[in-house]
Amino acid sequence: MGKIAVAVMIVSLAQCNLFFPTQVSFQNNTSAYTFVAIKLGSIDYETALTPGQQSPYISLDPGSYYLYTKGTNGILYQWPAKQPIAGGFSYTIIFSENTTTNSLIYSTYVSVAK
Repeated sequence: MGKIAVAVMIVSLAQCNLFFPTQVSFQNNTSAYTFVAIKLGSIDYETALTPGQQSPYISLDPGSYYLYTKGTNGILYQWPAKQPIAGGFSYTIIFSENTTTNSLIYSTYVSVAK
């Protein structure tokens, strides 16, 4: 009986995620790089994101999307891998710098949606 209760609880928790909103935020942890546009799926964030700033959370449908960014140099950049977005979670995509290679990188922080 204990195994059945655990299985029911896991299925219930998984289904609860379907009722939470799926949302994404962008955070600029670079020292001097300003993003003037960020696109991910239906999100087209065109407010300047200067170093140290974070965008508000924006709703997004679950799926797998390419991430595009544009800096003050005007070049639109497509990041090489699709970003998977699962339903019912909050994602923060954090941009930073790799000082060894002198390049921009991003990481993703995932939490249960608010």
